[in-house]
Amino acid sequence: MVGKFKYTAVLLLMISSVLVSCKSAETKDPDIRIEVSESETENGKVIQIPSFVSDNEEIQKKLRDLDKETEYLAKIAEKEQKRGSEIEMRSYVGGTKDYPQVTVIWYVVEENSRFYNLITLGADRQACEPVTCKEALERTEMSGVDLSLKVGKLAQKSGIRGQLQKTEMQGFEIGEDGKVKEIYMKLTLEIEDEEEDILEEHFFSYILDSEELVSLSEKGYDIP
Repeated sequence: MVGKFKYTAVLLLMISSVLVSCKSAETKDPDIRIEVSESETENGKVIQIPSFVSDNEEIQKKLRDLDKETEYLAKIAEKEQKRGSEIEMRSYVGGTKDYPQVTVIWYVVEENSRFYNLITLGADRQACEPVTCKEALERTEMSGVDLSLKVGKLAQKSGIRGQLQKTEMQGFEIGEDGKVKEIYMKLTLEIEDEEEDILEEHFFSYILDSEELVSLSEKGYDIP
C-alpha cells in the first residue's frame, strides 16, 4: 500500500525549442531522415548519437538548428568518458512518415548504481519544424503542471510503491495524425526502508487516450 501521497509538480523540459520554417523549400515533400553514428567506449559500451538529415540543402540548413540539440548528447558522452565514468547511450529510431523521431536513452554508473535519462527528438516533415518536449506538450494543450498532476494521480491509483516526489517529462511519441499519443515520464519515488529512506527513479509511458501508465521496459526499452 502506498503511504501518504505527496509529490512536487516538477516538469523538466530538457531541450530548448528551435523554430524553423519550410515555406521557402522547393520540395513539397521534404526528405528528412534520422541517421545514427555509433562508437565504442574504452569500457566496451556503445555510444549512439542521432542526427537529422535531408538531401535538400535548404532544409538541411534548417535542420542544423535541430542537430545542435544532439550536440548536447555528444557532450554528455564525452564528458563522462573523460571522467572515466561508465556510460552507454543508445538511440531508438521510430515515429511515422511525417513525424520521424528518435528516443535516446543513456545511463551513467556511479558507485555501482546506474542513473538513467532519456530524450526524444522529432521533426514535422511538412512544416519542417523540430518537435521537442516543449512542442509535444503544446500539442496536448496541457501545461506542465496539468501533466504532472495527471501522472501523479495515475501513479497513486496504480499503487506504485513509494511516495512520488518528482515527475519529469523526458520524451514522447507522436502518431501519424500529428497528435501526441504517449508521454515518457521519469518518476522519482521515495521508498521507506527500516534504516533510511531511499530514492528510486522509474520510467513510465503516460498513454493519453487510455489514461494509463505503462512501464517503458514493457515497451522494449532497456530502462528501469
